[in-house]
Amino acid sequence: MKEFKKIAATDMDGTIIFEWDNVSEENKKELLKFQKDSNNSLTIVTGRNYFMADFAARDLNIKLPVICSNGASVIDPNTFEYIAKNHFSKEEIKDLMEKFLSTNIDVCISNDFRVHYVKHDDWQEMLTNNKTKISFDHFPNDQILYKYDDLEHMINDGLDHDESFPVLVANTISDEELDYVRKIVEEKSLLALEFPRENGGCRIELFKEDATKSWGLNALLNHYKLTKEDIHVFGDEHNDYPMFRDFPNSYAMGNAIDGIKELAKEVIDTVQSAGVGKKLNSIIEDFK
Repeated sequence: MKEFKKIAATDMDGTIIFEWDNVSEENKKELLKFQKDSNNSLTIVTGRNYFMADFAARDLNIKLPVICSNGASVIDPNTFEYIAKNHFSKEEIKDLMEKFLSTNIDVCISNDFRVHYVKHDDWQEMLTNNKTKISFDHFPNDQILYKYDDLEHMINDGLDHDESFPVLVANTISDEELDYVRKIVEEKSLLALEFPRENGGCRIELFKEDATKSWGLNALLNHYKLTKEDIHVFGDEHNDYPMFRDFPNSYAMGNAIDGIKELAKEVIDTVQSAGVGKKLNSIIEDFK
């Protein structure tokens, strides 16, 4: 196994990406320079499932395992095999899905290479209508989207495609529905990430309680027998809090939320100005 002196791990959205599925040319130029000079010491740590992060891994010549699904999955981008995972089992996800059978709450479940759903979400519409540059032709199974008639149909037929699932997503449209999901989170001792929608309602991503970016990063460090001092992390948003609390070399984007800036070792330039790559290239000697 290849040895590394140090590793860098960057979030995607708001950190190296400010458009839907595009690493800007300036970001790409700076990050690829770092990759070349550091012998590919960069990886990605993202809330996205792997199939939505793969394009960036390929654009940036990522060779290290990618931490995705909010840290619940650590995946080798060359073989698509799991290095580590902190997922719901089939039995656990089935039990969780059944909690929503008596409601009208829209639910979908994702593996890192597939998503199972009843109603289209915005990003699913974009994929279905081929409005992104993301390609899945090189995946072992190039079918990513599986649509079902209703939740019962998804429970009965959707769980046979995968052995485990990192996340369940609930889309609520009222405060009552949101409260219902929060009660499930408390009852099941889950981790919930809430993303309010501009037009009302909320997207809630449910993970196992300790499935954070820190969990995935620690699994990566254990894999390479490195310490917490051996990794530099970059982020901007609320799902980055665990890794900013856990790792001393943490860098907040100039466009990050205030709480992340307060925890950071240093606040760097913005995503629009290629802050991550510029910072990494300024400390390149640490990686040699």
